[in-house]
Formats: sequence, structure tokens, C-alpha cells
Amino acid sequence: MSEKRGTLRVIAAANFIFCGLFLLFSLPFFWRQVQVLRTWQETDAQVLRSEVVSQPSSGHENVYRAKLQVLYTVAGLPVTSELTSFESSNYEATRKRTEEFPVGSHHLVRYDPSNPAQARIGAGWNRNYFALPLIVVTIGAFFALIGAVLLAIGKTIG
Repeated sequence: MSEKRGTLRVIAAANFIFCGLFLLFSLPFFWRQVQVLRTWQETDAQVLRSEVVSQPSSGHENVYRAKLQVLYTVAGLPVTSELTSFESSNYEATRKRTEEFPVGSHHLVRYDPSNPAQARIGAGWNRNYFALPLIVVTIGAFFALIGAVLLAIGKTIG
């Protein structure tokens, strides 16, 4: 076996290990999102406050958040909850997202039956709700692809 072929195999193996690590890392995120969808109750909530807030990040730019305060009823009692609906370093994107939740509007939220003030807005079987675990899986798939390409190149090297 040539030295180049051996080196490519080692690098490919490292890429497959990274792929596996990213897949393992994504599982708790997927599991938590699925548990929210399966066990949390759904109810109508009214937006009481909707604003863009900024916070300095570790770098030199600000991070903007769409902060919401919503009101809903659980077992006949009113519950208010503070939610972050969106986070980005792009102010305009955050402002647009915040505008989707004008004060007085109604939206479905899911709340934790054991802690009703804990809620999620936009929780559903959709790409936005599963964005973080999907990004992590995509990075893992990227490492798998690189590993497969390196193995294929290694086979062509005599």
C-alpha cells in the first residue's frame, strides 16, 4: 500500500469519526424537540410585547433577538411567558421576524405541563423548529462525504 493511500485512509477515517461525533451530538437536540412536540400541551396565546433587543456578542458585533411576552391560559389561570423567537447578527432579519408577532396577535404555543411558564412558539414538525439539530446533522454529513471522497481517491492510487 502506498504512503499516499494510507494517509488518505487515515484522513478519511478521521472524517468518519467527526461525522459520528456530530451525529451523536445532534441526538439530544432532536430528542428534546420531539419530546416537546409529543408531551407539551398546545394552546392559543396573545402577544403582549414584541421587540428587538440587542446584546453584545463575544466578537465585535451585536446579536439581535426577537423577544416576546405572551399570555395564555392553563387550567383557567393566566400565564405569561417570555420567549425568544429568533436570534441573529442581522438586525433587519430579526426585525422582520419580530414583525410576525405584533402586539395583540394570537399564536399557538406549546407549554410544559409541569412548568406552564416554560413555552415554545412555532414548535412543530418543521424545518425552523428543528434547525439546530438539522445543521449539526448536515455538518456530520459533510464530514462523511469528505471521508467517502477520500476513500474513493485512495482506491484509485495504486
